[in-house]
Amino acid sequence: MLRKLVKHIEIKEKYSHKSKRGYLVLAVLFVLTGACIGPFEAEIDEEPVLISIEGSIIKGSLRQTVVISKSTSLANPHNLPVRGCDVSVIDEFDKQFNYTEIENGSYLCDIADEDLVVDRKYKLRITTADGDMYESRFERLVGGVDIDTVYYIIEDRVDAISGEEYSGIQFYVDIQAPDSTSKYFRWKLDETYEFNSVGPISYFYYEMGQVPVYPDDMWGVFRCWKSEEIQGEFLSSTINLENNEKKMIPLNYVSTLTERLRIKYSLYINQYAIDEEAYKYFELNKIASEEGGGLYTRQPRQPLTNMQNVNDSTERVLGYFWVSSRSYVRMMVPQVPGLDVKPNFCAVEPWNYDDHGEGPFSQYILEIDGVRYTGASYCFDCTKRGGSTKRPSYWD
Repeated sequence: MLRKLVKHIEIKEKYSHKSKRGYLVLAVLFVLTGACIGPFEAEIDEEPVLISIEGSIIKGSLRQTVVISKSTSLANPHNLPVRGCDVSVIDEFDKQFNYTEIENGSYLCDIADEDLVVDRKYKLRITTADGDMYESRFERLVGGVDIDTVYYIIEDRVDAISGEEYSGIQFYVDIQAPDSTSKYFRWKLDETYEFNSVGPISYFYYEMGQVPVYPDDMWGVFRCWKSEEIQGEFLSSTINLENNEKKMIPLNYVSTLTERLRIKYSLYINQYAIDEEAYKYFELNKIASEEGGGLYTRQPRQPLTNMQNVNDSTERVLGYFWVSSRSYVRMMVPQVPGLDVKPNFCAVEPWNYDDHGEGPFSQYILEIDGVRYTGASYCFDCTKRGGSTKRPSYWD
């Protein structure tokens, strides 16, 4: 294993020298052009501060969530949570479920599945610490639709800036449902992938005396798993089709330019059957997100909402309370034959006292056949790149 790493490290050394020359060229260009470029500050009318309420009731999920915040300016966007609210969900028979604030602006409630009944109506009620009361409309719980098929296809794409062609896998989902069920669908995706460091840790240097400190397990932070939610809105409808069926609905794309597909990749798909109004809300959010990415794009559209201030119906309120049933499936993707997946670039170089004897410390050392190599801590410790050394229970 260690001998295989030698060739891997030598390749990284050559690439590192090329990168240094590239950085030098960029630095020269920056100096030559920096005097001619000044910051441009667009004049943007300040938006009023608005309350935003995002919540849902999902049959098939024990834990329900409501997030309450205030909108912030375009010039200085930041999270402004609304704390100290009384939050509850009430069904049409006046049964009430109370939420608890677990962190700034996030409220949770565990609701048993038998209390979430298909076709029953639910509404969200919020009273802020200032005494303002907000309520949603009563929303009907839509019945679930099982996920039909999830699969991927190898697809090539071209980088819009460099023109470079690269490969990856595009995930798709099919819908095949009875006509009596919902014709509007939303998907939320979570990904997990396995990745490695450049090598084990033979020992550390922590001080000028250069006394090596040996780890309890040299391979302890070599292998990691990273999980995160995939951003974006994934929606589709069969409303204009003869049957409640649809093929090749695109989900996420995973390219070979990242290390996600290098060892093993997992996609966790949550499918939600929703009603028409919720679908329109998420569709407008998607359009606003796609159109709001540049200075000269159109102004994002004001999204629909089913929330209002009980005592002031003229107040603009952001967000939506939606109810749905969930189905889910996990797809495991081992190494895909024919895909050349690029490893995470990490500059590792031979260690010597002249270059590294004065620090900075700590220094991570990999020793192979008497030659010591070092690099940034995240090159050797996979947890410093956001990973966890705990193997997921579903990983085989």
